[in-house]
Amino acid sequence: MRFSLVLLAIASPAYAGGMTLPVQGVRSLERAGAFIAGADDADALWLDPAGLAHAAGAGHQLLLFDVSYVYQSVDYTAAPGLSASNQQPGAPAPQLAGAYGVDDQLVIGAGISTPYTAFHTYDVTGPTRYASTSTSSSNFVRVTVGAGYLVTPHLRVGATLQDDVTVLDHKLVASACPGAMTCDRSYDMPLEIKETDDLAPSGSVGVQWDADDSLTLGGTIQAPTRVSSSGALTVTPPPALANAMVTGSKVNESFTLPPSIRAGVEWRPMPAVHVEAALDVELWSFHDAITIAPEKVSLGAMQLQSMTIPRNFKTSYAPSLGGEIHVGAAQLGAGIAYETAAAPASYVSVLTVDAPKLLLGIGGGYSWEGWQIALAGGYVHTSTVDVTDPKVPLLEPLHDPGAATFVNAGTYTSAYWVAGLRLARAL
Repeated sequence: MRFSLVLLAIASPAYAGGMTLPVQGVRSLERAGAFIAGADDADALWLDPAGLAHAAGAGHQLLLFDVSYVYQSVDYTAAPGLSASNQQPGAPAPQLAGAYGVDDQLVIGAGISTPYTAFHTYDVTGPTRYASTSTSSSNFVRVTVGAGYLVTPHLRVGATLQDDVTVLDHKLVASACPGAMTCDRSYDMPLEIKETDDLAPSGSVGVQWDADDSLTLGGTIQAPTRVSSSGALTVTPPPALANAMVTGSKVNESFTLPPSIRAGVEWRPMPAVHVEAALDVELWSFHDAITIAPEKVSLGAMQLQSMTIPRNFKTSYAPSLGGEIHVGAAQLGAGIAYETAAAPASYVSVLTVDAPKLLLGIGGGYSWEGWQIALAGGYVHTSTVDVTDPKVPLLEPLHDPGAATFVNAGTYTSAYWVAGLRLARAL
């Protein structure tokens, strides 16, 4: 289901760069992603599973529910008088997790999470139509089970098994221009791709080591994920071929979510003050293309051929600095992060509006009798991208091979706003 990266491209818990923001959960948002070595609650399940071992002790329990709302504004100017803006108002990103202390060393946990991703909707007749018109009905969920183990009082290790469930509903416009003709907009052919992949296994391993009472080092390695499934392709005949009959609807696609490495160092100059520096490295260089492969789908007597959207992504890096201060039952936190772009400028389109980002997070919480409620907010400033050497081609599944027409030239401006609520319980 390689085309499912379309869903994520404007957007997975461990996947950042062009796909999502480099944070996962309200407490991570508060610290702008600088929450690896310091992960010590149920959300350690997807941040650093070694942190689950903080709940070691027979019968100890951790419960977590948090939900954030993620919105990405996008303004695209193709040329004077040709512009479009994202009409999708945003999407929720809920997380649910629990952990249980089996004995004085072993803690097991399970949870469901969704990435901090943003979806989009554009006018079907506007200048974005050849790259994308909608992903608003798509979704992505990760189911995780894992364990943390207290090796020594100062060394914790952990591991998870994961399954990524991907639901894709993506719409765009291709050209039904046949042969070697030159065609106008009367050959615009809307496509809709719907796919669901329920089984895409992966996993992670993590470690935390207390170098002394004031310093902890942590790290996580996330394995790649291979997503593959068949789906339905709906083809709407263009006005120029309105009487042509569509036969067939199957499409086969697959893609790989890349591995990643995350590391952090948390310093506690006093028990109530926690400061962490972290680095998130996402190996998006694994992602070079999106392939759409219809299986015996025809418009009239013409069979649709495979289509490729070149991506040529590169590895992204997200250093961050954040921390918390505890004053009695109250907690305050803030953080800052900078993330490099995974998508080279020539391959930026409304499908993936990616550029260097500056993330600011802030939040706070209050604890009483084992309960904690917390709020966090974040703003992401994304650099403007001017695409002067476009490399995203018009999809022409009926056209003879020839010189490509590129559809992503123009200027892209974008920003993210995120807000979240967290409710946690420690027993």
